[in-house]
Amino acid sequence: MNISSKPLSRIAIFLPILVAVVILFNFTPAGDFTRNAFLSVSKPLQSAFWSKGVSIQKDNFEEKDPDTRLIAEIAELERQLEEMEELRQALDLEINKDFEVLDALVLGRATENDHLILSRGSNDQVREGMPVISSSRVLVGEVAKSLKDFSYVRLISHPDTNFDGRVLGKDDSLGVIKSEENLIMEMINREADLEEGDKVVTHPGGGIYPGGIFIGEVAEIVRDDAEAFQSVIVDPGFKTRNLEYLFIITDF
Repeated sequence: MNISSKPLSRIAIFLPILVAVVILFNFTPAGDFTRNAFLSVSKPLQSAFWSKGVSIQKDNFEEKDPDTRLIAEIAELERQLEEMEELRQALDLEINKDFEVLDALVLGRATENDHLILSRGSNDQVREGMPVISSSRVLVGEVAKSLKDFSYVRLISHPDTNFDGRVLGKDDSLGVIKSEENLIMEMINREADLEEGDKVVTHPGGGIYPGGIFIGEVAEIVRDDAEAFQSVIVDPGFKTRNLEYLFIITDF
């Protein structure tokens, strides 16, 4: 028997158990202190799973793959390069010229639907209600809960979504953004000349978000002859699974 295979066998048994604990925790209620402590311990693992969509299989740890450690190190370097690229894009777009922002790593999905976990919390002066955007200045959501070292972002796809938006460059296009089966903007003046592909941005009137942040594009226009208003279905400007680095707007 090859003695070197024993540690790998133990890892193959232990790692799926650890993964299961992480998954169960993210779908189980817990107190803030306990949740923050667990996230602190599991942060590297959750981050790795989220950024790479890792599906751990026993074969990855069998003796026939002696370079597992090297592969893992290369994957980590690739992840760090991707994070640097996200930050570079943000600087190119001069996000911090218009707002005061704080960068945060996406660690994964939270227990609640349409929530993400970020690597910043109250220790970083993160508070509930702060807007969250991507490196390309796309609205993602707002901070719903701030723990000591982590925070939870409620995405604009959440059913509680309710804020003002408008169609860029179109008169009388102010409306209310909500999330039902799709992201939708309602209560738009019927006289507004809207087209598919129009850009939808935030309107500062509601006070929740800064004005002019990109939300998405008009995917469909909904009109009813009996109604005094029209609505549009909005295709969000981000894909949740592609989010690795976000920016919390701390002041605007």
